[in-house]
Amino acid sequence: MDDRIARIHAKLAALPATEKASLGPVLTEPQVSAFEDAHGIRLPREFRDFLTRVGHGGYGPAYGLLPMERWVSGAAEAKGGKPSEPFPIVPDLEIAVRPDRRGSLAHVFPGTLTVVERGCSDLTLLVVTGPGRGRLVEVNFEGFFPPRFHADSDFLSWYERWLDFVLAGHCDLNWFADQMAGDEAELVSTLVNDARATRRRAAAYTFITYPTPSASLPEILMQALATEPLPAVRETILRALAAQGDQGRALLPTALADPTPDVRSLAALLMTTPTPQGRRLSTPLRQALGDHLTIEGDDSVRETIQRVLGPPPLSSRA
Repeated sequence: MDDRIARIHAKLAALPATEKASLGPVLTEPQVSAFEDAHGIRLPREFRDFLTRVGHGGYGPAYGLLPMERWVSGAAEAKGGKPSEPFPIVPDLEIAVRPDRRGSLAHVFPGTLTVVERGCSDLTLLVVTGPGRGRLVEVNFEGFFPPRFHADSDFLSWYERWLDFVLAGHCDLNWFADQMAGDEAELVSTLVNDARATRRRAAAYTFITYPTPSASLPEILMQALATEPLPAVRETILRALAAQGDQGRALLPTALADPTPDVRSLAALLMTTPTPQGRRLSTPLRQALGDHLTIEGDDSVRETIQRVLGPPPLSSRA
């Protein structure tokens, strides 16, 4: 038996009672086989092991794992979303940042089962047919963003990571779909050395909610920012920097020299700190933005900086 099964059982038992971590009863082999035969598929081994050895439906990300009767939508099947047809997207090739442009496939996802409904038409799917078989993929039914694969290699790794994040105390589990497993050293190594941009971005996303960052992490993130070639990853590194508090935000002005306007705009927006009275901008960061505004040549960035700075004091409007 996969060692992860025993670890998942132990971690479920270690969760606090406030998590209400209950799963439905395991499925029998005949039940699983009947579902497979009905849809012309074979479930990935790791998912089958979870269903027959851990549980079926219940505790999990967002609103929890869906039961078998909700894995497949009859309406979606009628439009071409059959689990037996391949899901065409290959994992980890690139970071897609534009809305879903798959035309007639924008609202159907062949080769998949819906395992989590996250709300606002966001779904987590398990690929059962196609090049991403066994992987989890995040989609939006309305096509607001293109499908993006979770970093985990299979269902057991994905579910165990969920338990690890809950037990470790990640401060905001809404980022879970975009993050990955690993301690700080492993995440830094991925962020700096991995050739796949999707994994570098997942490592950066994980630092947004990482519960025990070292005091040196902001400087390490700055070093990664300086060598990162893709704007989408640099933007995520900036979010991770801002999540480190005042120490991280103090380093954000460096990104005002970034060659990509969207990155410069995001750096300006992240310099503010939320407070009960609204967003606050420290004096040094206000000065840095004011100084940069005098040399910024992009209109959209200038507009963002002016919005962050707010209206000038009355005494200066004469």
